[in-house]
Amino acid sequence: MAACEDVIPLENIDYCPTEEIVAGVSETGVFGASVYDFATIAKPLNLKTGTSLESIATIAEAHTFKAERGFHRIYIDPDTGLVDTAQVGEKANLNFNNSFTGGLQGTGAKNAGYVRKYKSTPMIFIIKEKDGHIKQIGSELAPAYMTEVTASSGQKAGDVKRTTVKFMDTLGYPAPEYAGVITEFPAVVIP
Repeated sequence: MAACEDVIPLENIDYCPTEEIVAGVSETGVFGASVYDFATIAKPLNLKTGTSLESIATIAEAHTFKAERGFHRIYIDPDTGLVDTAQVGEKANLNFNNSFTGGLQGTGAKNAGYVRKYKSTPMIFIIKEKDGHIKQIGSELAPAYMTEVTASSGQKAGDVKRTTVKFMDTLGYPAPEYAGVITEFPAVVIP
């Protein structure tokens, strides 16, 4: 048997009943970029170099971009954003599908063009949740791809008119926290 060393100390998973848990994704906090736009793509520490449970589930450093590149902001309809993680695989070979779903307002040419441009593009998304957590979907070696698109014009006044998109990755870990700065093009830094 291989000599394995566990460098991550034992930790309790505590729960504080007075902690406020807020569900949902910020409609103004979604950012995407093609993996081809990056100069460097950071990742969480692996199990051999991590020093805590948080360190193996957090991307601590910022990604860097090629000249004149950065994340593009995606405004989504309120209460349509969802970050989801689901286990896939079997014992001794578990992976995770991490996905982001959001509704783009309307069904116009800009939304249709976005879907057409990015339908087969390897992507990375940064998503701000309403409780302040920032998740990343996609990585350098396992980018997120568009897996679903539905657009509806609605049938009558009051119906929803939107284009809903879903991007998904498959990683060896749940969607990590992103603690780096978010650089929008052309070089606007968002804390």
